[in-house]
Amino acid sequence: MGTQSCFSLQDFYGGSITARLAIAQMLYADLGLELGGGEAFAPMLVQAVILEKELAQVMAALDLGGLCTVCGAKDGGGCCSSFMAGENDVVQLLINLLAGVAVTAMREDAECCFLGERGCLLLFKPMFCLNYNCQQIRHGAGPARMQRLDQVVGLLLQQQYAMEQLLLEVLRKRGTLIG
Repeated sequence: MGTQSCFSLQDFYGGSITARLAIAQMLYADLGLELGGGEAFAPMLVQAVILEKELAQVMAALDLGGLCTVCGAKDGGGCCSSFMAGENDVVQLLINLLAGVAVTAMREDAECCFLGERGCLLLFKPMFCLNYNCQQIRHGAGPARMQRLDQVVGLLLQQQYAMEQLLLEVLRKRGTLIG
């Protein structure tokens, strides 16, 4: 285990996405086994992965990947802008690392740095990324399928929030997070 560092809430939720990613990677290297294997956190992560897979199926049935790719290729791009990368916080990035995602900045252009050739590399995304559905998606899906999408997104976001709260509590108890 490395030397323990102390961070503030500003470090976790402010600053550049590069700085937040570096903190998440440092926490993962220092505490990953302890956090990921914790008897309270591990089952929560398993449930979150199940919910994420269900969401991926719902999104695939709506062909969101295809719709979003076409939109993103237009002049000016789409929703996955470089600004959206900044919606990720340290704990969310840490949760992705704990889930086995190799979280790295994939690009340095006008698009989100977590957007790879096959879409977003993150399993657990910011609320905006999951809740925002443009007019094309809403009209293409129809009310019943949008209701299903909203339901699954809501369940996953609740699980992500619960995991984040638990991790923040653990980090505060360890003295890693102050404030």
